[in-house]
Amino acid sequence: MSRRPALPRRARPSVAALTAAALLLSGCAASGPGTGEPTSGGASGAVVEGVPEELRTFYTQTVSWEDCVFEVDTRGADEDLQCADVEVPLDWEDPDGEATTVVMSRLPAAGQARGSLLLNPGGPGVSGVDAMLNAEHMVTDDVRKAYDVVGFDPRGVSRSAGIRCLEDAEMDAWRAEPMFDPGARPAQEIRDQYERIGAECVANSGDVVAEMDTESAARDMDVLRAVLGDERITYLGFSYGTHLGARYADLFPERVGRLVLDGGVDPALSNAQAVADQAAGFEENLRHWVQYCQAEIRDCAVAGSEEEATRRIQQLIASVEEQTVTVPDGRRVTATNVVEGILVPLYSPANYSQLNDALRAAFDGDLSQLMAMSDYNHGRNEQGVYTANTTLAFTAVNCLDQPDETLTDEQMAQEQERLEELAPTFGPYLGYGEAACQGWPVDAADAPAPLDAEGADPILVVGTTHDPATPYSWSEALVEQLGAARLLTYDGWGHTAYTSGSPCVREAVDGYLLEGALPDEGTTCS
Repeated sequence: MSRRPALPRRARPSVAALTAAALLLSGCAASGPGTGEPTSGGASGAVVEGVPEELRTFYTQTVSWEDCVFEVDTRGADEDLQCADVEVPLDWEDPDGEATTVVMSRLPAAGQARGSLLLNPGGPGVSGVDAMLNAEHMVTDDVRKAYDVVGFDPRGVSRSAGIRCLEDAEMDAWRAEPMFDPGARPAQEIRDQYERIGAECVANSGDVVAEMDTESAARDMDVLRAVLGDERITYLGFSYGTHLGARYADLFPERVGRLVLDGGVDPALSNAQAVADQAAGFEENLRHWVQYCQAEIRDCAVAGSEEEATRRIQQLIASVEEQTVTVPDGRRVTATNVVEGILVPLYSPANYSQLNDALRAAFDGDLSQLMAMSDYNHGRNEQGVYTANTTLAFTAVNCLDQPDETLTDEQMAQEQERLEELAPTFGPYLGYGEAACQGWPVDAADAPAPLDAEGADPILVVGTTHDPATPYSWSEALVEQLGAARLLTYDGWGHTAYTSGSPCVREAVDGYLLEGALPDEGTTCS
């Protein structure tokens, strides 16, 4: 989500999704001094069966695994983590042209490896290399024993030729701009803004900006499969990672091994419908937070009925919009920042107490905790450095995948009214994303459409009944499209299920990854 972490600003494409696992959005060198252990990519046999001759150079390349060098404190991370660079065609329609680099990080199996488990934590725009710093939160010990777990930064993300658009101070200034008001300003202002930012991306980053679509990233995954020496891919994707995995299955059904898609994305949805579904989902989860807070948290920040409690939060957001508020470092806090600060902890009930603390402080005039969560959402650290390019990488991918270029200003205004009816708290801040993509200076590569995985082995899709970022209906739709797929239902709250702590979900997913055993039809976990 799919969608990245929430980007509630009328000048941005949509609210988004991030895996429920705790990720470090940190800077990392692609590789560093280490063993330089070469790994051949299985140049013969079924690993490269059916690969066109013009692509074999990529599929049979040798990669060198070296110790990863991170620019942050990595105490607690596994010391065996290794990194490697893989070359792929920049433009898959021109394999003889320029190449680009995809960076992988690998945690070798604790036992006898049966192959590699490729992992994507979500996005688009989230770093899979950084996610490996928290591998113990992403997969179980049993899975780590059986597989080499491999994360990767998709093309254009972070260290995989990550696009560079705005300097840190420019990002701060952009995030401090007042929210777009369609009643006072035309949507053309959004188009102009994103045309300018997109031009900076292209000037600083080159042609990769136009080649970050999900289909290209899925084709890259097949090269990763080959250089890792696997005949079939084994894959675990969260949130947007389900869209990436489903696209892979659509392209290469004969190479699908065991695919787990947790927090399914419906690839046929328009951006407008996806945002409406998410807005309603987050509104529902906010009301659940109110119920939980009042029942379970001492000194709950809100009192009264659900309506009274949510109205107080709405008034907090409005008050920031109406006046100038700053945090101790002098930065202005906008309504957008506050909405982001509320949305981020709603991704998991494990963060409900954190949201309570932040709102209590905000009601007392201290918005620094909400601002810190907004900063986290954009990969900004306490030193004011944006250690990841998630925000604009998301924009680049989203505008290539879901342009919705035909929506008129009048239609966007109608969608905005719908959002505000569906979600009185968050809806006012989530519309007009289509205008951003209409201004983006790169032509779309794709459009929303159903996917098919005819001929693939059965795929496991995991859906959470009260998932705010990838609503349960999306997982249902994905299962229907993929044909030989099985839906595992988690009756719970929050985004994604495998890392939720549910033993039932964990055992079902592990049973599939380790033994190939699908849960029974209609299985529901709690």
